[in-house]
Amino acid sequence: MILKNIQNAGDRMYQFIDQFRSLNNEIQAQTIQTFLYVAMSGKRDVPMQEMGNALGLSQASISRNVSFYSKINRHRTKGQGLLGSREDPQERRRKVVYLTNKGTMFMSKLVDLYDK
Repeated sequence: MILKNIQNAGDRMYQFIDQFRSLNNEIQAQTIQTFLYVAMSGKRDVPMQEMGNALGLSQASISRNVSFYSKINRHRTKGQGLLGSREDPQERRRKVVYLTNKGTMFMSKLVDLYDK
């Protein structure tokens, strides 16, 4: 019974990770964490600095990871469109990140896989 539970959990985790690999076969764990942090935050806008502190990543790494999920990535080619970023209306020097409608649908798909 315990082995069966481990196998079921492992299968769900594999499917969960596979959804991210469908975006990019060589996706890094920190890139996955960036999306999940925004999606699970419960906030409409998540400050990039907050993400960096929480995930232990530099501002450059956060920017690169957010760019991967943006409509146009850092290479100026079509991106995933799962996250967006903008100036913080309260503090124009800060940037905030938000989940797009497409990002919300992607997260719903992940939750469905996990809840199986």
